[in-house]
Amino acid sequence: MEIIYKNKNEELFISSWIEYIKNNRATFNYLLSRIDINLLLINDLLIDSSFVVIENNKCLGICFLPIEKNKNYNSITLSNGYTISPLFQNKKVEKFIFDTIDEIAKKNNVKIIKFYNSSLIDVYQNSSNYFLKYNFINTSTTTGIVDLTDNNIWTNIRKHYKSMINKVLKDNNFSIYIMNNNNADYAVHEKYRFLHEKCAGRVTRIKKTFDKQFEMLQNGFATMIGLKYNNIFIGMQYFFHFQKTVIYGSGADDPEYTKEGFNIYHPILWEAQKYFKDNKFEYLDYSQPFGYSLVQGYDDYYDEKQLNISYFKRGMGAEMKTLNRGIKYIDKDLLLKDINMYKDKVLEL
Repeated sequence: MEIIYKNKNEELFISSWIEYIKNNRATFNYLLSRIDINLLLINDLLIDSSFVVIENNKCLGICFLPIEKNKNYNSITLSNGYTISPLFQNKKVEKFIFDTIDEIAKKNNVKIIKFYNSSLIDVYQNSSNYFLKYNFINTSTTTGIVDLTDNNIWTNIRKHYKSMINKVLKDNNFSIYIMNNNNADYAVHEKYRFLHEKCAGRVTRIKKTFDKQFEMLQNGFATMIGLKYNNIFIGMQYFFHFQKTVIYGSGADDPEYTKEGFNIYHPILWEAQKYFKDNKFEYLDYSQPFGYSLVQGYDDYYDEKQLNISYFKRGMGAEMKTLNRGIKYIDKDLLLKDINMYKDKVLEL
């Protein structure tokens, strides 16, 4: 088996990566355009050590491997959090990839590694937390997934949410707007960016990342669904998709209307479920947060706002699924630091 690094042979790396995700199970997060956005969001990238594994001119595995600079150490993380796990065709390639990661980590003085495995891959197979075979600590958490193959998705909506949804959709002052690659409109997309900033009260990320999103929408990998009131956008939500799965990416609402008690997210998410079901998608991941308690487990902490968001997602029919994660501590002081944090979080309950 041969390793092709992105920073040494980018052309072959890109073609091999595209070949792999075309012919194997993958999700939107493995699209190179999505990875480009992730790299733009990293504050202090030391090196992008991403690579593919090739044998007999065939790509057998892929690995996104950002190495970040922290104050006192380097890490294989994404904005200090978990990054997507490698994908591979068999156990032999799996071991080869994780051995390679260890070598890269040692070479770059990496002290901690954090990976997660997409639940939208696991729904198609009975996956175990294979990180444990490579000296990772199990830090798995939960996410919420809607099974769009279920013919009773309306039944799964919380009862009083149904009345909220119907109240909006039956009112002629409201209308749903869906934008995909067939009607991509940059001016409308800019309204989403402005609404995103208005909702947050500040600029949260650079314009280039929004332009990258628009490119993905143009290429058929994203859909934006908005709610209008008297022909003015008061809420817009972004969904990313690849193969037969969808990830709820982000949402923005106009605070002037939410203060007035407008129900914005409920009807948009319901329309999203219908839209993606009608277009033959199979699973919609509402993503994190999706928890029940302030301390779900080791390295798995929530605040009251996140618990309220989790309650809302369950009301929209999302069911809890395991999100396999793992941390490898090369520096034991970092392990002790995280253990002390866990202890403090538990004692605060």
